[in-house]
Amino acid sequence: MTLKLYANLVSQPSRTVAWVLKVKGVAHELVSVDPGSDFIKSDEFAAINPNRLVPAIKDDDFVLTEGMAILQYLGDKYEWTGPTDLYPKDLKVRAKINEFLHWHHTNTRLFTIDIVRPEIAKKLKTVTPKDLTALEDKDSLIEEKFDLLETFLANDFIAHTDFPTIADYTAYCEIDQLELMGYDFSKYLKVSAWIARMKSQPFNDEIHETLKGFINQFGLTA
Repeated sequence: MTLKLYANLVSQPSRTVAWVLKVKGVAHELVSVDPGSDFIKSDEFAAINPNRLVPAIKDDDFVLTEGMAILQYLGDKYEWTGPTDLYPKDLKVRAKINEFLHWHHTNTRLFTIDIVRPEIAKKLKTVTPKDLTALEDKDSLIEEKFDLLETFLANDFIAHTDFPTIADYTAYCEIDQLELMGYDFSKYLKVSAWIARMKSQPFNDEIHETLKGFINQFGLTA
């Protein structure tokens, strides 16, 4: 059976998984899941992910949720494990990739949690005091995390490599949305150079079409 990816390409981890599948040419069926849709509320989807979140994959009768776990599973299943592949089996290279993926959850992931989601809430008039506080601190959040990102970029790509890995796609799919909203990262020289490298990866434009439309629809700006 064909691998199924349940995703919404506005979702950052969904976009990451969809992108690497296209880059690696893995045959799969993309099942679009919209927040608030009847499908995401259905028993059918709850059986796939009781949290009712995307991304999720179904590989024959095997179901897996959580974006980072999915990326690691795909890397091993499809053997993206060569010396310069997306998830090399070299012990130290993989350890640096995993280090970033763990760090990501409470660091770069905050760009969505504390900036993008509150900005959407403002547009929908559902903003909370917590959202407003987060937005007041957004500049300091960006400065703190981008300074730290510079340390991950000892070489051209995150995880101290000179080739992209799943860590790079993960990080970029948090930062891309801020750049599309008009944030200027030019003072972060390593990150800016890395962003340019990620933009040159195959299918970058295609994978971001949905996100661009969403940002334009809501008028999200820096």
